[in-house]
Amino acid sequence: MNYLAHIFLSPPDPEQQLGSLIADFTRGQLVTLADDYALGIMQGIALHRKIDSFTDKNAWVLESKALFSAEHRRYAGIILDILYDHFLNRNWTEYSSVDRGCFIAEFYQLLAQEEARLPIRLKRLAPRIIREDWLGSYHDLQVLDRVYLRISLRLRKPNPLDSALLEVKRLYSPLAENFAHFFPELMAFSEQQQRLLRLK
Repeated sequence: MNYLAHIFLSPPDPEQQLGSLIADFTRGQLVTLADDYALGIMQGIALHRKIDSFTDKNAWVLESKALFSAEHRRYAGIILDILYDHFLNRNWTEYSSVDRGCFIAEFYQLLAQEEARLPIRLKRLAPRIIREDWLGSYHDLQVLDRVYLRISLRLRKPNPLDSALLEVKRLYSPLAENFAHFFPELMAFSEQQQRLLRLK
């Protein structure tokens, strides 16, 4: 899952939401990271990792990956991560009664306010995330083309991500249908994990 989905799947707690994003910029065991971050942020990081693990094994996600051509299948996980934020943007009102624009704007405000607590790589990237509206702009399918190209250039090995949008357009209907099945399952899983984290 990508940035917007992870933030959305967090409880409405600023620290846990922040942790859900910080998780993409941290490595190592939770017990080690706990030396650097507050409990709420750690809960967000832990939930992020559980969501990623659930997603990787989910039958609907695996079915979607199998649809990709042989050329793109190795990178299907990356392609879907980005595309799922597009689907969430497009179908927001099916999953939330909170206004999408307000939700994103509030998180951007939080991200700016908490700059001092961000890991260095995220601290450098945060102004760009806000300025270019990385959470909301994925609503536009053409934005994904630039995102896939940016990732393609960042990877060391030659890859087909510069043509990923063509593959997405070819498979758009079945991928959207699979997401519609998958995401409610993921929401239920996230809520279950949040309850378990509260009990600890």
